[in-house]
Amino acid sequence: MKNILYKKVAATVCAITLMMLTNCTNLTNGLSTDPVNITDPSVIAISKYMTGAEISLIGIYEANIARMSGMWAGYFSGEDRQYAGIGSYVVSGQDFNTEWVTIYTAILNNTKIIKANAEPTGNFVSIGIAQAMEGMCIGLAADLWGDVPYSEVAQYPAITAPKFDTQTSVYAAAQSLLDQAIVNLGKAGNAPGDFLLNGNKSAWIAVAHTIKARLYLHTRDYASALGQAAQGISNVSGNLMATHGNAVQQNFNLYYSFLTYDRSSYMGANSYAPKLLDKKLSNSRNNAKTDETARLNYYYYPGGGLNISGISYEPNVLTADDATAGWGNDTAHDGFFGAETPFPIASFEENQLILAEAYSKTADPTNALTSLNSLRTYYNTGSHVGPGYKADYAYKYLPYVYADFAPGGIENADNIAQDAALLREILEERYVTFIGQIEGYNDMRRTHNLLSIPLVAGKTNFPQRALYSQIEVNTNPNVPASGVGLYDQVNAFSTAY
Repeated sequence: MKNILYKKVAATVCAITLMMLTNCTNLTNGLSTDPVNITDPSVIAISKYMTGAEISLIGIYEANIARMSGMWAGYFSGEDRQYAGIGSYVVSGQDFNTEWVTIYTAILNNTKIIKANAEPTGNFVSIGIAQAMEGMCIGLAADLWGDVPYSEVAQYPAITAPKFDTQTSVYAAAQSLLDQAIVNLGKAGNAPGDFLLNGNKSAWIAVAHTIKARLYLHTRDYASALGQAAQGISNVSGNLMATHGNAVQQNFNLYYSFLTYDRSSYMGANSYAPKLLDKKLSNSRNNAKTDETARLNYYYYPGGGLNISGISYEPNVLTADDATAGWGNDTAHDGFFGAETPFPIASFEENQLILAEAYSKTADPTNALTSLNSLRTYYNTGSHVGPGYKADYAYKYLPYVYADFAPGGIENADNIAQDAALLREILEERYVTFIGQIEGYNDMRRTHNLLSIPLVAGKTNFPQRALYSQIEVNTNPNVPASGVGLYDQVNAFSTAY
């Protein structure tokens, strides 16, 4: 009976296949069979590539690698299925395929096309934005993987297996690209498709300077970091933010989409960061000059109860859209991970903290403290949290004085050296400012975990790098084979902090 059924099915499949083969010409009658060159600007406008590259940029900074590194940096906890494993440092190259492909295909290919298509018309602004995004992404690739392809990428079919450039040379290439971006953004042109900063040339120039400062901080060139940050994002109106909306699974905040629609209950926040903010706990960062209650409630949901029962904290995905849908959430309290909440890619807050850290590392505590207090003055307005949290929760960020960091001061209970206590506070402020952002994980690695962020139980080390994409391993014989395990530091972060 089974053989008879198999023969009948096989015959049917053969008949359908023959019918399709003999009728394919009928299906295309009257239609052009000429291929469309999608890199031809007369066919596809630059705006489409610009928008595509910016959407991909958001995907890099806000999605999978941000969640994974956030678990390793103590912002979140893996609670269910594969996230329980990832949170405990169990990963493979497959877990990094998406980011690798997005950087090398969606972003670098798009920026290459933007530059090529904008050049004939002298549209230097579009070229500059493309260069800025490309510099950001290859710099991030160097941060995460160390040695990566760059000089030979996007040259298929001439080069099918690009070589891996050293991390140092990739950082240098990123800095060069950002320099070129700054020059081009000062020239003529426009930026069709730029929804991140709406073609604001001055804002993009400041962003490029902040990214340069970020990368110089990573390579321990503190003097250069200071020089670039001095020209960086000077107020929050110039922040590079991923904007979001309320269209279901279209323009949601990516954390919200993951935590609410895609993988509810996979990731919680039974972790270090919310405890550091919670003044009910004796070892929190709150003191006579600092009240983090509003920030705690904006970023986290103390007590849990949104998606995961029996957990101390969860990422705050409260949003007015859920209330509209009848879920009962308070319309006045959109959390940091809510559907429409913008997500920071580069910010005034980061720029101020680059200044503070770089001044501290160059033995200038006066200017370090001034930069830190500048940020605290902004936080003391309550503008760093959503309006509902500003209205309903306590916050306080009074300026520090240098004596606060002396042994026995309010920021030096363990009596370490005064300048060391100031640096620790700067790094701790960076840590809570970067909740949910990749930069918090980068800080943990490059400072050799100076803040002593707790590791997963039973572990003596934390992941020091991203693993090379399994796709690249399978197709490129140039992938480094040694010294690239999960606990092997990238070269730039291996030297003493």
